[in-house]
Amino acid sequence: MSHQPYEAYLIRREPLSSEQQHELNCHLNECETCSTLAGALVNLEDVFINSRTPEPAPGFTQRWQARLAGYRQKRQNRNLWLMTIGLFSLAGFIMLFLFLFHLQNLNIGYELSLMIARISRFVAEVRLSVNMFRSITSALPLIIPIVFLLIASALLSVTALTLTWFRAIIRLYSPIQERGNLS
Repeated sequence: MSHQPYEAYLIRREPLSSEQQHELNCHLNECETCSTLAGALVNLEDVFINSRTPEPAPGFTQRWQARLAGYRQKRQNRNLWLMTIGLFSLAGFIMLFLFLFHLQNLNIGYELSLMIARISRFVAEVRLSVNMFRSITSALPLIIPIVFLLIASALLSVTALTLTWFRAIIRLYSPIQERGNLS
């Protein structure tokens, strides 16, 4: 017995014409395999409709965020190492090129000491910049209210002085009223 069009009707759940529906019902009455499949599909649909959505285990979000932070830190460290190795490799290639290019006029001791001095100076400047940035960012929460208060007081002072100036100009140019008759 062929089950093909009837199984497709059951699984696809598309609207059927009245003739197709009649053929399917007749086949389900005759075929035990297809009627079992139809019942199983109905039961499966009921299970999906009546089951509740699973919830994550307690603390899942915190564990996931901690693992994500760890992963990001590892990736950042790896990228930092790769960038450092790449920069040193590039510096090495440049030095090798310069060495080969100026081989005749090269004083190796002087050039090596000069390169070490430049690298140490660059590292010191980077370290100083990092320390300055850290100190600024750590002091920033303290600096913001102080700067805000200074700006607010300056604006209030300028406003008070401007209003006083306008009042003085108005009084200066307003006509003088006499206090009574002098006669």
